Amino acid sequence: MEIRLNRSEFLGELVPMQGIVERKTTIPVLSHLLLTAREDKLHLAATDLDVSLTSWCEAEVKREGAIAVQAKKLVEIIRSLTGEEVLLVLEEARELTIRAGKSRFKIHGLSPDDFPTLPAVEDGRRVAIPFADFRRMTAKILFAVSAEESRFQLNGALLKLKDGGMEMVATDGHRLALVEGGLENAGGEDSVLVPRKALQELQRLEGEGKLEYHRGEHHLSFRLGRRELICRILEGTFPDYERVIAKDNDKKAYFDRKPLAEAVQRVALLTGDRARAVRLQFAPDQMVISAANPDLGEATEEVPCDYDGPEIKLGINPDYLTQFLNAVETERIRLELKDENTQCVGYPQDGPDTRYLCVIMPMRI
Repeated sequence: MEIRLNRSEFLGELVPMQGIVERKTTIPVLSHLLLTAREDKLHLAATDLDVSLTSWCEAEVKREGAIAVQAKKLVEIIRSLTGEEVLLVLEEARELTIRAGKSRFKIHGLSPDDFPTLPAVEDGRRVAIPFADFRRMTAKILFAVSAEESRFQLNGALLKLKDGGMEMVATDGHRLALVEGGLENAGGEDSVLVPRKALQELQRLEGEGKLEYHRGEHHLSFRLGRRELICRILEGTFPDYERVIAKDNDKKAYFDRKPLAEAVQRVALLTGDRARAVRLQFAPDQMVISAANPDLGEATEEVPCDYDGPEIKLGINPDYLTQFLNAVETERIRLELKDENTQCVGYPQDGPDTRYLCVIMPMRI
């Protein structure tokens, strides 16, 4: 293999690959990238066996070839180089020489035959989704995806396509986030569980235009320009989330989002690492946030709000409320309540989505 390519373009395609590769793995090749030079392009691939990302760069290919190289070290080398052009030469089967300006590196790699065969999604449903809308909606539910490996059916978000719209839902059993937006040419009803890591990596991609969603029998493909992310479909049954959303919370409190978020974060400073809980005490035209910790002390703060109902005290995890407030785009939000044993439901006032809400289960304090 012998190729010449633009350093900036090469680095731009290498960086997204870093999130895919496995740094701590018993399979060494999963910490590597597959580089394949053919037909005036350098093709790149990374995988952890569940999520894969492929891309390519324009290149002047003098001699075709392939090698798997350690991802982290390759990115560090290319980032450190100066000059516009990089020369990659594979003189021996598992040794890649990198030249740029007066710099010369020789790094050891693995045979391309050791790299896993990447899945292909050929048959199945295809839908074009505006990438800006997909990223915005994903950001509003990603925080609610469960990180507990034992609850595998909650380790992703439910992506639901329906006539004229798209819905995304995530829950970890303690809170639930749902966002719904418009989508042209959705092509009828369909729902699938998308793994958390795939959603995280799609959030990190940069680009404009349409995200090409393609569903196969066991895998999903998301293509944006020259990049394609393929992931396994999560197996399992997602909970009946509509039943979790309280329909009879008759008490409503309206807040300015930013002051509320800042107050919650301040009071949360005196909560323990294990017992993350604050008390929200609602009264006409104000809410008092408080926290008490026998080892640290206590904190209280008053926050103005539009509320004219009876006094209610509610225990809540401050991180859950903060993450919802950070995801909301509007300046005003409302919290809908019933009593201290019923879930609190947060909504933005207006906003670009057809529907957006966050359900937070109460805590006993």
